[in-house]
Amino acid sequence: MDTIKRIEIIVPAIELKPVVKRLEKLGIIKYNIIRQVIGRGEFGESSDDLDAQLSSVYILTTCLAGQEDAVFLELQSILQKFGGVFLVSDAVCYRC
Repeated sequence: MDTIKRIEIIVPAIELKPVVKRLEKLGIIKYNIIRQVIGRGEFGESSDDLDAQLSSVYILTTCLAGQEDAVFLELQSILQKFGGVFLVSDAVCYRC
């Protein structure tokens, strides 16, 4: 059992590759991606656009406790420029 941080990121699909590249730069190589995420935020509704590049993606990953600030700082410029969500919560990982 490991105590870790769960990181959830929602960004425009066009920024998926830069986000993944930055995660991997920090040694975060395990993640899940859900494409064409629909939701509503401060800027209104994000719809299921015909052009997949205009939709959003959801990235779920984890990191060691204490590493989450470095992850946020690495992604901050993308989040500020294009908008997005960066959520961190405590998690426990059971490995079998």
